[in-house]
Amino acid sequence: MPDLPSADVLDLFAVPADLSRLPGERHERVRAGDLLLTAGRGAEVQAWLSPLLARLAVRLDERPGRGPRDLRVAMPVPARDGSWVVDGWGASRHEPGTVVCEDLGVTLAVGRLLHAELDSLVREAPPGLEADDAASDVDGTPQLVHAELAGNVLLDARGAPVVIDVTPAWRPVRWAEERLRQSWTSPT
Repeated sequence: MPDLPSADVLDLFAVPADLSRLPGERHERVRAGDLLLTAGRGAEVQAWLSPLLARLAVRLDERPGRGPRDLRVAMPVPARDGSWVVDGWGASRHEPGTVVCEDLGVTLAVGRLLHAELDSLVREAPPGLEADDAASDVDGTPQLVHAELAGNVLLDARGAPVVIDVTPAWRPVRWAEERLRQSWTSPT
């Protein structure tokens, strides 16, 4: 995987070549125009995950009684050819004015909200996300979780959480929380 998206990737996502690198927990990511491009995305997974996240983003935004500090999910954006992944790069809307959440407790709380929303949408393991023996030591029922919350929860100027770069796994929520705690490092 190249460090930066190619000219073909930028063309298909219709963004300028003026790129800004952004920190990522596991994947390379860059801001290009109004999009956040993330490397290491698989076409098969994104084919079902991106439409799901798009529906969730709209559902959260249109929820009756929504407050200005309620959970948001970055909207996935397809390429001009309709694909969700181009040469391993996926895209979502860049959320201007956001910063990475540096509070473990807040990130855990956001993860719990997100996982409850995902559980209400997905009741069985999607293709390629079967539970494995590595998670069998963790209590709880497997469900769709964000496996890499660290560095992927942003806060806007009002403190509203925005979840980006969902890395899906079919594991118990407790597994995702333990993974977050283990990977947590205070940003400098």
